Amino acid sequence: MCDTMVKMSQDGSIFAKNSDRDPGEPQLISYCTGLEGISNSSHPEHRNYYDSKQYLTLQKAAKGFASPYKALISRPSWMWGAEMGVNELGVAIGNEAVFSTSPVDKNGLLGMDILRLALHNSASSQEAVSIIKQLIAEYGQGGNGSYSSHLNYHNSFLIHDGNKAFILETANKRWVIKEVDSFASISNAYTIKKDYQDGDARTLKQHYNFTRRHASIIHLLFTKANQRQRFSSSHLLNSDSSWTSARNILISNKGTVENPDHSMGSICLNAKHLVKSQTTASMIVEYNKDTSSNLVWLTGSPLPTYSPYIPFTLSTSAFATNPFSDLGYCYDFAKERVDLTKKIEKASPQTLKQLSFLSREFENKAESLVRSPFVNANSKLLDEACLKCQGMIPSHMVKVYDLLSSV
Repeated sequence: MCDTMVKMSQDGSIFAKNSDRDPGEPQLISYCTGLEGISNSSHPEHRNYYDSKQYLTLQKAAKGFASPYKALISRPSWMWGAEMGVNELGVAIGNEAVFSTSPVDKNGLLGMDILRLALHNSASSQEAVSIIKQLIAEYGQGGNGSYSSHLNYHNSFLIHDGNKAFILETANKRWVIKEVDSFASISNAYTIKKDYQDGDARTLKQHYNFTRRHASIIHLLFTKANQRQRFSSSHLLNSDSSWTSARNILISNKGTVENPDHSMGSICLNAKHLVKSQTTASMIVEYNKDTSSNLVWLTGSPLPTYSPYIPFTLSTSAFATNPFSDLGYCYDFAKERVDLTKKIEKASPQTLKQLSFLSREFENKAESLVRSPFVNANSKLLDEACLKCQGMIPSHMVKVYDLLSSV
């Protein structure tokens, strides 16, 4: 299960999300365009139920859009869509699986495909809201969103562009919207009751409590979503809008670094036993209001407690020349980290502590390189700094492998 959050202040804002999915599923960091085409070659792994069903609905939906904007996304290896991402104009979107008493549309769009279509076609958070509403109304939502089993769900979305943020919650073709005042977090549970600013015609006419009408109580007990949402909200209330504050929430676990909790109640989900879900990727977007510049931090690895956040830019040159614009490179990077995580899960408590230290050490070095050019909106120097940070990854990995091989 997942958690998405936003924090806004006079100095700037942050958008942050963990993606919790199947422990064996690679999730790719990818610079992509909306004009690359929607084809089976757009995803390196395949699932018949996606390629033969959801994919056809996606192709039909995509024909209605020009998709002019490039995006930096984090995406499961077997689909076109994304768990989270931000486009070149700074519009960021994260989606959450929510479970309703209403049935899903078997031939509807996956929430992740909806998300990516909105990223490629939205110049603002308000426009993204409009596009998501349009797609849900016309095509519905559903399909199997699981990598290794079967999972149907509806979606909630958190959308931010550096100025405004909105929560959009849905149940089949029903939807409601709430604008965020200063901070908000969403998880795998409905949060909007009667306090919505807009909704579909039927919902507005009846003006019912959206959560009470649609939420599945059984799923709430299993996902512990309300528990996680309360935790992240309380920490957002008392934190600033720095990326490190967001990181500290995203890597939080009810256990310790040495002995992590394995239940669904932790923001950084460390799967084990009956829990078949894990934090497989994590993303933070920084917005500098003084300069309208953005800086993106992505793990591209499971378990961010033990994996560093790496800085990326949204510059024109990054989309054209960054190694993560090559799909093969993106997949190999993600696959290596899935395999590495299997070794990390077997590590001793002391090794886990050292791995966490190495990750935060990497981030501190990266921070020292990117902070000045980001604050001063020097895009050329920021590009160079981010590439230098990405160039530090091999040496970091050597330390990780040496540490794991020594125990």
